[in-house]
Amino acid sequence: MAKGKTLCNLCGKEFDTWDDQGNLGIHTRVGYGSKFDGDDVDLDLCCKCFDKLMDELIPKCKINPITENT
Repeated sequence: MAKGKTLCNLCGKEFDTWDDQGNLGIHTRVGYGSKFDGDDVDLDLCCKCFDKLMDELIPKCKINPITENT
């Protein structure tokens, strides 16, 4: 693995240009009210894994998190 390269947390794939440009992930410190209080989240997802995750998550959401831009 080359230094400074990003890897997908789910599949382990090294990011390609499309994944880098997609900038898909969660990077934040968890606040109070979660079992992960105070922990840092550094989740990087390649485009393929992001799509898979959203395909599983969206049907479970009361409010769709995706807004289509036309």
